[in-house]
Amino acid sequence: MHSARMTLHAGQFLPANLAQPVPRSPSATTADHPLTLNQKRTITMKLTGKLAVVTGASSGIGAATAAALAAAGAEVILVARTPGPLTKTAELIRSRGGQAHDFPADLTSYSEVKDLADQVLGDIGVPDIIVNNAGAGRFLFLDETDPEDAVQMMAAPYFAAFFVSRAFVTPMIARGSGNILQINTPAATVPWPGAVGYASARYAVRGFTESLRQDLRGTGIRVSSVTPAKVDTPYFDRNPGAEDRIPRIEKLLGTMTPEQVADVVVSALRRDADDVHAPWRWAALHPIARAIPRPFHWLAWHTGTKHPRTVAGAA
Repeated sequence: MHSARMTLHAGQFLPANLAQPVPRSPSATTADHPLTLNQKRTITMKLTGKLAVVTGASSGIGAATAAALAAAGAEVILVARTPGPLTKTAELIRSRGGQAHDFPADLTSYSEVKDLADQVLGDIGVPDIIVNNAGAGRFLFLDETDPEDAVQMMAAPYFAAFFVSRAFVTPMIARGSGNILQINTPAATVPWPGAVGYASARYAVRGFTESLRQDLRGTGIRVSSVTPAKVDTPYFDRNPGAEDRIPRIEKLLGTMTPEQVADVVVSALRRDADDVHAPWRWAALHPIARAIPRPFHWLAWHTGTKHPRTVAGAA
C-alpha cells in the first residue's frame, strides 16, 4: 500500500521560499552531548544538514516524506525500484532548492542494496536517518495467495528494511548517532481477515523494529516507527476490491494523505520519538489494542470480510 503511485505536482511538497541547501555537518555523537532519557525525549532534533535515506520514494508516502525532509533542510537519498517516477521526484525537490539524489535499486536483493550502500557511503556519506518505507502487498485469504506472492510480500517491507538497515548500520554505530524509522500499518497490531500475507509481513516489520531497538540500545542510534491508519493513494484504484476488505471498524480511524503522514514522520524525527501512531483516533486506541487485543481482533473479524466458507453464526 505504501508504495502506490501518486501524481506529483510542482510545488506540492516544497515551499517556494525553501532555503538554499546547507552543507551537511558531521553528526554529533552521544558522547559530545550526554543526555538523560527525559532530556532526549524533550529535545527537538534539527534536520538541517542531516543525510536521510528514504526507501519506496518514487511515490506515495516515500515521495512525500523525502520532499518534507528536504523542505526541513535535510539532504535526501531517494531509493525505489522504478527509475522514472523516482527521478521525477528527485528533480522536483532539486527544482525547489533541495538536495536530492535518486538511486534506483531492488531492495529485495541484498547485492543491490550493498552496491547502493557502497556508492552512498563512498560518494556522499553516512546517513543520519533511514526511513524504511518500501513495501507492497495484496489483501488475500491464505487459500487465495500464491506462494510466490507471499514471498514477495515478506521481501518488501520486511527484508527490504532489514537489508537497508544492515548495509548502513556499521558506520552509523561507529559514528554513534542516527535514527532508523519504519513505516508500518495498524494491521501489525490488529490483523484483519482476508489479508494474511500482508498482515504477517507487517507483523515482521513490527518485530524488526522492536528487536532492532534492543540490539542498538546504548549505541546512540534510535529505532522508531510511524504507523498511520488508511492512506489515500491510488493503490485501491489499481486493486479493485481491496478497499472492501478493510474492516468497517478501521475505517472509523480516519484517512490520511501521504503529505500528512510525511509531516508526522518529520515531527517524529524532530522529537526523537519512539513509535508514533496517527491520526489521533488510532493513537488513542493503539495502547488499548496492544494491552487487550482480543476485543479488537473480534471487531476486526466481525466488521471485516468473512471467508466464503465461514459457517453461519461462527464467532
